[in-house]
Amino acid sequence: MGFPNHSWTDSQIDVCFYYLRKKSKYDPNRSYKFSTVDCNFMNIIRSVHDIYSVDDANIKTGGQKAHLNEYINGFRMHDVMPWHTVEDIYIPINIKEKHHWVLAVLSFSERCILLYDSYESYDHHSIVLTEIEKLAEIILLCLQACNFFYDKKGINLQNHPRYKDKDSSDMFDILFEKNLPQRPSGSLDYGLYMVTYTECLSYGHNILSNEFDPNAPHTRYVALLWAYETRKQEANVHSDVEAPLRLARQSRITSVTEVFDV
Repeated sequence: MGFPNHSWTDSQIDVCFYYLRKKSKYDPNRSYKFSTVDCNFMNIIRSVHDIYSVDDANIKTGGQKAHLNEYINGFRMHDVMPWHTVEDIYIPINIKEKHHWVLAVLSFSERCILLYDSYESYDHHSIVLTEIEKLAEIILLCLQACNFFYDKKGINLQNHPRYKDKDSSDMFDILFEKNLPQRPSGSLDYGLYMVTYTECLSYGHNILSNEFDPNAPHTRYVALLWAYETRKQEANVHSDVEAPLRLARQSRITSVTEVFDV
């Protein structure tokens, strides 16, 4: 997999996030408290947001909502963890209008969505916020619809300082992180910056501008991919073996249903 200096594709981002998830498998001496989603997750969020208004009861019966619940319950991807077992969810978001990538971190303990962006400007800020508000609205409804296990995370909704004064219909707060490393003028490596932010956060590190080398991830990820592939060959396993079982769903598709890929 190459890392050229142009706008990254969904498949490149998905591969990097996949191997970030696998760290807990290959590094048992560390405890990781995060999970990730793939790029299609935000496509489904947009689809659900476009179809349903945020107060429409039909959100509970929509087909696309069932796909989101698969993510939440850990039945969607390889090496994914159910959301109630981790602290944070890392969500890659492609701002398609600007061919740009940002990282959203859904934090349950802080009851917020933290935004990590390698480009700052007033006009840009408002475009990104519009996308993140879609995420905040739909995620809240899906957590309610699937009876998310806050208690299993040690969160008492009545007493937790970030939850006790909130109504059940209040969206997660949206917070933009400041003083982040910014991409050089003319560079299109938005995806590289987003993946590097994610890797720093996954280790529990702060993102420091004066220590940020955007060229280092190129070499590191090539080495990581080679090392993981070697381990899989030695164990004679394939990624499909690691796929989680999904809950059975009754199909809503009939002979007159028009189907679109999301």
